[in-house]
Amino acid sequence: MLGNDVIDRSLAARQSNWRRKGYLDKIFSPAEQLEVNRTDDQDLVVWLIWSMKEAAYKIVNRTMGKRFFDPLALVCDFDMGQGIASGTVSFQQRVFATSTEIGPDFIHTIALGDGLAFSDVEVVHSANQAGYLQRFNLENPAIRLQKNRELLPEIYHHGRKSATMASISHHGSRLCVAFLRN
Repeated sequence: MLGNDVIDRSLAARQSNWRRKGYLDKIFSPAEQLEVNRTDDQDLVVWLIWSMKEAAYKIVNRTMGKRFFDPLALVCDFDMGQGIASGTVSFQQRVFATSTEIGPDFIHTIALGDGLAFSDVEVVHSANQAGYLQRFNLENPAIRLQKNRELLPEIYHHGRKSATMASISHHGSRLCVAFLRN
């Protein structure tokens, strides 16, 4: 299983007031809050952790088949480097590996379940616009993105009858489609 999440950093800065009293208590564990409070770039760390939680949530949601909101149940641990972060997100008895790309205007996280490697995943970055599904298929002629009966995204590689799982994330001006390589 895989999940991905992208955050448009400028939109997040305009739309969110994560500094309001009690907000972080509702979504971040004490250890996660400590990471936020001890860094110079608190906005970056808040959105990094949120992106990790969202990417892992997409795996959990796909596995369980139901939506829920419990960000405290998803616990993040990570190491940051220049423009990257790697870590894990724990949910109940499961642990998901994460890899995050940090750009000046975006944060993009991929989360993976058991048995998958980041080298198994391809990501297409694009502008978030209406009709992205049709545009994606026109711009990527070797594959086809479509939603299955449960409205979950899948990739069909031309010449193959079976689909591979995909994850779509869009926020502000950013769109990311992550899928398993053929």
